Formats: sequence, C-alpha cells, structure tokens
Amino acid sequence: MLDVKYYIYSLLMYLLICISPVILYIKFKEKANVLAYLKLTGNSRKGVIVGSVISIIFVVLIIIKNTIIGFDKFNTNLGLLWISGLLVGFFEEIPFRGFLLQKLWNHMNFWKANLLTTIIFVLFHIPVWMSSNTPLLKAAVSIGAVSLALGYLFKEYKSLWIPIICHSIYNLCIWMGL
Repeated sequence: MLDVKYYIYSLLMYLLICISPVILYIKFKEKANVLAYLKLTGNSRKGVIVGSVISIIFVVLIIIKNTIIGFDKFNTNLGLLWISGLLVGFFEEIPFRGFLLQKLWNHMNFWKANLLTTIIFVLFHIPVWMSSNTPLLKAAVSIGAVSLALGYLFKEYKSLWIPIICHSIYNLCIWMGL
C-alpha cells in the first residue's frame, strides 16, 4: 500500500519541480494570464463535456474488450491512487500539453511539436516504469499513442480540459486493471 507521507512528499515535489516553474514562466516571462495561456478558460465548458464523453466512450470500449477476452486483474482498492488519478491529469498535462506543446508549436508545425512533446512525455515516464518492472516497449507505444491523441484533441478543441480529463480517466483505468 502507498505510504501517505511518501505520497504527499511526491505530490509536493512534483508541484515544486514541474508545475511551479511553468506557472512562474508564464506569469513573469510571458506576462500572460496563466489560466488563459494554459487554455483552462475560454472553451472550458466544451472541453469538460468533450473530455467526459471521450472518457466515457473509452471506458465502455475497454469494459467491452475485457468482457470478451476476460479481465486479468481488476482492482478498485486503489487507496490514495484514486486521488492521484484525478490529479495526474492536471500535474502532467499542464507542463506537457499546456506549456511544452504550445511553446514548441510556436517554432515548428503542430505534428512535429506534438511528436517531440510525446517523445519527452514517454522519456519522462521511463524511470517509473523501470522501478515498477513495467514492460518498457509496450508502455512506450501505449503512452506514446495516448500522448499524440491528447495533443491532437488539445489542438482541435483549444482546451486543456480534454487532455486533463482523458489522461486522468486513462490512468485510473490502467491502475484498476481495465
């Protein structure tokens, strides 16, 4: 089971190392409204609706697939991972799609920026996969495909809410064994 002190420490470190620099850069270097820059305002209602619909479709398809081929392991006793599942969308989408993808997109076409963001996103996950004995190639392909799709949805709907919601639901499904 996840140690609560370790969990809180990890969240605080992530906020300090990954989120705070992005917010400070946007606020002081870009001199922009942080929420508007990250696309958390504007199309937020549409983003929440679209993100929720895509997530529901994903969950239904995963359940249908697992009903046909059988569930390997199904775990609803996630403890603190439930909270982490809800936070991971914010914590990873803000620096990657909300900030990095947009910065790269300013200097290259969208698909190059999305691909580079995806590569960095996958590399970011490798230490966790290695420490948990996750098959690297399978995880990299899966997360890479999801990352490219989240980048595309971000571009099309101009709302970070879609990647946040879809990312959180995706991670919860993985952690539950769906």
